[in-house]
Amino acid sequence: MIIGVLSDTHNNCELMMKAVRILTDDFGIDSLIHLGDDWEDKEYLEHLGYQVKGVPGLWCSAYRSGYVPKVGISTFNNTQIVYVHDIQALTEIPLKTELLLSGHTHHFHIELRQGIPHMNPGHLKSPINRGREASFGVVQLDKKSMSLSVYNLQRQLRLNRTFSLLHE
Repeated sequence: MIIGVLSDTHNNCELMMKAVRILTDDFGIDSLIHLGDDWEDKEYLEHLGYQVKGVPGLWCSAYRSGYVPKVGISTFNNTQIVYVHDIQALTEIPLKTELLLSGHTHHFHIELRQGIPHMNPGHLKSPINRGREASFGVVQLDKKSMSLSVYNLQRQLRLNRTFSLLHE
């Protein structure tokens, strides 16, 4: 199972679609997760026929009004993934979580957070924002491991880490 992870597109559909084309053509993704800012960008992808999970970002009325949950939980290949726009909105990590995804900072990283793999795929707001190039994430789930990667729009790998999965 391969999941593309997008964040902080801020209505830049040109960069978002460039990332989606790379994810589709190069990785053959099964699904997408959009981490917010903007919620309408997720809806645009759904309108185009993509399978998209997602949460709204701080700039979205859906986030401020609370009519869309700020925390998403989905299971792919028996792997529970929790996703939020701003990691600070996650007051506690749900039981059985094997991967955390968040955006908001526009800075990509892959790290352990309370012993759980955590990836921020960066942003797709503009070619450069807050001193960082546009980027997106790839989650590859196998039976026993997950690979987390961040790529720029020139298809260059920026980060990659592999973790063992806890479930059987």
